[in-house]
Amino acid sequence: MRPFRILLPLLLLAACSPPAMEDAPETAPALEEAVPATVAAPRRSAAPTEYWGVKPGEALPVTWEDLMPPGAEAELIRQMTEFYDALDKRYGEGFTIEEGAADDTMPQFGTFDVAHELDDQLVRIPGYVVPLDGTEQGRYTEFLFVPYMGACIHSPPPPPNQIILVRAPEGQRITDIWIPYYVEGTLSTGEFLNDTGNAAYALQLTKLEPYPLMEP
Repeated sequence: MRPFRILLPLLLLAACSPPAMEDAPETAPALEEAVPATVAAPRRSAAPTEYWGVKPGEALPVTWEDLMPPGAEAELIRQMTEFYDALDKRYGEGFTIEEGAADDTMPQFGTFDVAHELDDQLVRIPGYVVPLDGTEQGRYTEFLFVPYMGACIHSPPPPPNQIILVRAPEGQRITDIWIPYYVEGTLSTGEFLNDTGNAAYALQLTKLEPYPLMEP
C-alpha cells in the first residue's frame, strides 16, 4: 500500500500535462466520421481576448497547468498525503475493505479553485473525451474532457480544476474515445457535479478535432 500511496500523487501530476506536441505532423490521421463539418455555435459570445499574439476571434491556446491556480497543486498533494497516511494507519490497525462497501471507493481530491482570468474566454486545449450523455449513434450532448487517457474511468478522478464539462447541444459525433482531441469553445467556471467526476470548468463547444499524432 505504501509504494502506491507515494507514487499516485506523482503520476496524477505528471498526467496533467497535455500530449507531447514536438515534431507533430501538420495534419491528423483520417478518422471516419470522427469530426463533423460544423458544430452548434456557443450560447454566448466569448469575451475579447487580451493575450499577446492572439487576434480577436481566435481561440487562446491553453494547457492543463493554466487551469490550476497558484497553490492548487500543493493542496492536491496535501489532501492525497493526508488520505493515504490515514489509510495506512487504519491498515496497520487491522482494517480491511470489503468489496462494495462504502469504504470501497476513492474520493476526488483537489478543489474547485480556478483561473478566473480564463472565465468567458474562447480557448483551445488538448485532452481526452470521457462520454456522458449520448446516443446509440455515438453523438454526445455532454462529455467530460480530461488531461490523460482513462481519467474518470479508474479512481480517483482528476481534481475538479482538471476536468472540463463540454456541452454540445446539437450533439457531437465521436467514434473513438481513446485518441486525443483538441476542443475549442467558450470556457466558464463553476461547480458542475456528476457521478463520474465533478468539474470546475464548463465549455460550450464550437470545434472538436483530432490531436495531430506522431507517425510510428
